[in-house]
Amino acid sequence: MAGIFGKIKQKVSRLTGKVDRYQEAITFAEAGQPEFAREFIQVQEEVRTETDRLLVVGKESAFSTEIIEYSLEMAKRMTYEIVALNTAPLSCDTFKLFSSSRDKICTDFKELAAKSAELFQEAAAREGIPFSHVVKFSEIDEAIDSVRKELGEVAFVVSESEEQHVEDRIAQGERLERKLFVYSMV
Repeated sequence: MAGIFGKIKQKVSRLTGKVDRYQEAITFAEAGQPEFAREFIQVQEEVRTETDRLLVVGKESAFSTEIIEYSLEMAKRMTYEIVALNTAPLSCDTFKLFSSSRDKICTDFKELAAKSAELFQEAAAREGIPFSHVVKFSEIDEAIDSVRKELGEVAFVVSESEEQHVEDRIAQGERLERKLFVYSMV
């Protein structure tokens, strides 16, 4: 529990530090020293925090229209970079005995994921949102942890729900629908 409060305290102190620096820039601007004010602002823009990322987890090798639209709107509103993640819950080492099959399966998955991410990337480019794509061969939780270790912290994770079997949902009286989940990475 102390870890969560520590992260919250760290984010609050980072925010207050930013506010203080902006107030200093405003003071310089009001005092007729606009060049010092610009320096403060430029330093802020150049030093992006690691929490400026939105991690979007696709459904295996694909990204639904809903998750793309939602992620683009959120990233644009919050000025986040999008990191698109495709995962396959298997390790390429699973097929050690059949190395040619392993290579083919992994290559095919990467190609499908890249093709799906290409549409996402084009939409992000139209909106002026920085975009990168990552493919991992592991469970979703492991893949998210791996991306966080490689790229640094992310502000939010957006993912689609795991679909229940149609028979189970109909038995519960539900209609088919897609749900998106957004997790804060505090």
